[in-house]
Amino acid sequence: MCAALRRSEAPPPVFAGPAAVAPPSRPRRAPGRRDRRRAGRARRLGVELGADVVIDRDVVFDLADGARVAIGAGVALGAGCRFHVGPGARLSIGAGTTLGERCVVTAFQGASIGARCLLADEVVLIDAEPNADDVERPLREQGLSAAAVAVGDDVRVGPSAAILSGAQVPSGATIAAHAIVRG
Repeated sequence: MCAALRRSEAPPPVFAGPAAVAPPSRPRRAPGRRDRRRAGRARRLGVELGADVVIDRDVVFDLADGARVAIGAGVALGAGCRFHVGPGARLSIGAGTTLGERCVVTAFQGASIGARCLLADEVVLIDAEPNADDVERPLREQGLSAAAVAVGDDVRVGPSAAILSGAQVPSGATIAAHAIVRG
């Protein structure tokens, strides 16, 4: 190759790894006695849990009648995470997934998070949005429309991102901090 061609080529990237996403504020830890106690409480509410699930303090499971929640093996739920699942809805979280502190997942129809995902702190995943068809009536009287949300395997979501109704996030995707993903 001549010298002119070598000079015209783009320089190699300084960092060729995956896009950086801030990890949750606390590192993963091995499940302990408190996690087993919190898992027992979650099972009494009807949550299906895999082995070695880490449930940090102040995690809330708000399940309506007929709601199903399945959490895979090795999942870590950060402090203050909240799960609101409506009647007949199904929420599934794949094995090895980590949710940072204060994440909120709301499912009225259904939501799934794949295996080995990383959701940073304060991520919101919601599968419903208000109907705004009639401008004369208040929103609270018009109800909600729901569409399932699916997050593929090995997805990284930055802090304070929002994944909204009908979104289909492909496997291996990276969502930036404060991003909004709509369906």
